[in-house]
Amino acid sequence: MTGVARLFKALGDENRLRILAALADRTYCVCDLAKRLGMPQPTLSHHLKILRETGLVKGEKDGQWIYCSLNSEVFEEYGLDVDRLLATLERGAGTRV
Repeated sequence: MTGVARLFKALGDENRLRILAALADRTYCVCDLAKRLGMPQPTLSHHLKILRETGLVKGEKDGQWIYCSLNSEVFEEYGLDVDRLLATLERGAGTRV
């Protein structure tokens, strides 16, 4: 599968879009992100792995915590505008973060 196909596959899941929407606001440790989204941590970790593999999300370890943030370089590389992506998400699916 090409990089672009993997990217669109990653963006094709509502849970992953919710994660991106939350990370657009700020950096989160995985446990706080799970609480904010009301998502079990193993489920969140699964989705974060896919987002990290596509490069959309970065993870940085600090002691026992892993902090996640958007990788703006990848968004720029593919010409993705985070704000437009999130606006489309809100209009289309009515997803709440």
